[in-house]
Amino acid sequence: MARLLFLLKLLIVTASVNADVGELPPDSYLHKSPWTWTCKDSTCVKMNKDDLGPTEDGNPLSVCKLNCGKHGVLFPLPTGKVEIGKGFVQFYPQNLKFAPVEAPAVTLVKRFGEASKIFTTYLNKMHPDNNKDGTAPFPSGTEVDPIAKNVVLIHIAIAHPNTRLELNTDEGYLLSILQQDDKNTVSVTITANTYFGARHGLETLSQLIAYNDEMNCLQIVDQAIIRDKPVFKYRGIILDTSRNFISVPTLKRLIDGMSFNKLNMFHWHITDSHSFPFYSKSVPLMTRYGAYSPRQIYTIEDMKDMVEYARIRGVKIVPEFDAPAHAGNGWQWGPKEGKGDMAVCINQEPWQKFCVEPPCGQLNPVNENMYDILGKIYLDMLEIFDNDLFHMGGDEVNLNCWNKTDEIREFLTSRGKDLSQESYVDLWNTFQERALKILRENRRDERKNLTAILWTSDLVSTKHLLDYVDKNDYIVQTWTTGNDAVIPFMLDNGYRVIFSNYDAWYFDCGYGAWVGEGPNNWCSPYKGWQQVYKNSPEFIYANVTSLNKAKKAVAEGLILGGEAAMWSEQVDGAALESKIFPRASALAERLWSNPSSGWYAAEPRMVHNRQRFVERGLSPDRLQPEWCHQNENLCYL
Repeated sequence: MARLLFLLKLLIVTASVNADVGELPPDSYLHKSPWTWTCKDSTCVKMNKDDLGPTEDGNPLSVCKLNCGKHGVLFPLPTGKVEIGKGFVQFYPQNLKFAPVEAPAVTLVKRFGEASKIFTTYLNKMHPDNNKDGTAPFPSGTEVDPIAKNVVLIHIAIAHPNTRLELNTDEGYLLSILQQDDKNTVSVTITANTYFGARHGLETLSQLIAYNDEMNCLQIVDQAIIRDKPVFKYRGIILDTSRNFISVPTLKRLIDGMSFNKLNMFHWHITDSHSFPFYSKSVPLMTRYGAYSPRQIYTIEDMKDMVEYARIRGVKIVPEFDAPAHAGNGWQWGPKEGKGDMAVCINQEPWQKFCVEPPCGQLNPVNENMYDILGKIYLDMLEIFDNDLFHMGGDEVNLNCWNKTDEIREFLTSRGKDLSQESYVDLWNTFQERALKILRENRRDERKNLTAILWTSDLVSTKHLLDYVDKNDYIVQTWTTGNDAVIPFMLDNGYRVIFSNYDAWYFDCGYGAWVGEGPNNWCSPYKGWQQVYKNSPEFIYANVTSLNKAKKAVAEGLILGGEAAMWSEQVDGAALESKIFPRASALAERLWSNPSSGWYAAEPRMVHNRQRFVERGLSPDRLQPEWCHQNENLCYL
């Protein structure tokens, strides 16, 4: 009996508790936070609503951040004039309208139609209960609802008919926001010389709008003027899809993330010695022998779709076909088809003698059939990707691989050459000259110039650069440390340079060894976002010359910019986003704005920018506890 009474009391208490805090009605006091934020000294300060002074305004955190401080939560920092109003206008996303786009080409009008749909989707995703189809439960609005009367009208004007993103494309824009005298209309105007500048302006506009969770609506600043353009022309990410295959949907999500912060170059290292996932319609045997499986192939339709998907989002795909090294699996069919060994050292052991990592493989520069196949691969790639930039690789050639190949040794000796290192470097240069000639012969539009990109290497060194690499033909991408002597040497001699120094911008560093055992891989330690942010190509050159000379190199287009590298030995689609983002955002601000201030000043915006990625459906790594986001500037050591 006592036990029964105890259980009965327990049920009564439980029912009472559930009645108090179980299924909470929407207007429950627990749904109404006592906290609000007010802007003090350019910082959103968390306060109890009861403690607000008579002249203080409180707003939800996301709204407070829009105009607290000169730049609010804009990311990357604009480079020109920035004025953001102190007031807000509430509206529902269905009341945001686009006026007819002013553009000199129908193609641009259509493309901006796609960009406006993406923009509207981002607005809906600001709602915490947004649906995967891009809709959200905002109120439909009625005549008695004052918010329903407010309209945001966007005017877009594009001056030039450029449809392709190139190195010299003007990506600048002017954004103006002004609440009209009727107080119910906000007029937004974005003017730009090109589609790409206008698209960047639209991204900036999205960062001047926030969701108000107390009013269940959106809020836009009541006025703003922002004039903006990038400091560096080339702002990219390189992704390797040979070591591990990365699916097309995952690649598209990467491009989405790049577009959020105005990164403009997706360098696609699509093949390597490990696998050949690129489908070559001219040489399908390459894919048949080289792909990991029939399901791990990039079809022509996949790649063309990717090019347009990226272009709408302001991103150019720069393909890389690495050669003569990093070429193995996919080339094995030569002997069977009567073409001989077009690549040598394929999967050869012990690999340490023939390449930097397994599996080995290197093109055979003395086999004429190899050049014929190379031309067909180039043709296939140039029919899919834009013709003005093409990465030819050129790194980590293992001369011992060639020296251990009888066919190559006999070729050299029959021509009176010795087997010295210089003879092999000269052979390497002969390959490079022929490959460039073949590449240019296969471009689609002979009227347009095609610029090749090479990695730094023995061929691209202080010893050989001036003799073998013409600065008019090539851009050089440096992957060694930031204090490599070849960097000032190249710039002093008028070469165009892209920075990817591994001591700051290699995102695959800092994980456990994958060849053998050990706590670290070769380029450890891990590169945190602060280190990524501090790495400035301009400052690197200035440190060994002068700031004036470095600024001149940027202005003249010698320092083109840079890109972060994600080599895929230890990453695939399952972890890609968190390993790249939000560190790539730090890269984006460095290359768009090149701020003189350090990471400390950027941290509140950086943390909020990461939240924006999550809001839009990506999975970036976490930077700090949520408490730090809600309490700015209180999480410094």
